[in-house]
Amino acid sequence: MDDEPATDAIDGIVDDLQEHYPDLDPSGLPIVGRVLRLARHLEDRREVQLASFGLTVADFDVLASLRRTATPTAINVRELQQSLMLSSGGMTKRLDRLESSGLLERERDPNDRRGVLIGLTVAGRDLIDRALPAVLRAERELVDAAIGNAERRDQTAEGLRQLLLAEEQS
Repeated sequence: MDDEPATDAIDGIVDDLQEHYPDLDPSGLPIVGRVLRLARHLEDRREVQLASFGLTVADFDVLASLRRTATPTAINVRELQQSLMLSSGGMTKRLDRLESSGLLERERDPNDRRGVLIGLTVAGRDLIDRALPAVLRAERELVDAAIGNAERRDQTAEGLRQLLLAEEQS
């Protein structure tokens, strides 16, 4: 068995940069490059997982956010839009699709003439209550297989948390 660590495309890129640009410091590239590539892979994996429920990642984000609010009443579209960091047009497109599928409903906000409230239908709640556990289970299994023990998982999560916080605060 070979004791050398496994390599990936990022390792090759770093090696090439060090050879061709010895004055540059590529020390951030292994983390950022892998996070970017990993994000694409994870989103593709999630799309496959959600396809069995007839959902896209975008649909899932909206339904899970609505479910997570756990309020018995509808919430304002602007609040959801801000929590998902979407443009007004992007939000409208998602809401139209989910409403036409019978997964959510919209109503006028009685406290704001221009406002719209949205809430899950019974079908929407049932669907997200089936999809969410399946997604979480698949992601937990992936992380457990790749990272292993709880201490390494917590360290990885904390490192990524710090990187995200630094980026979002800049």
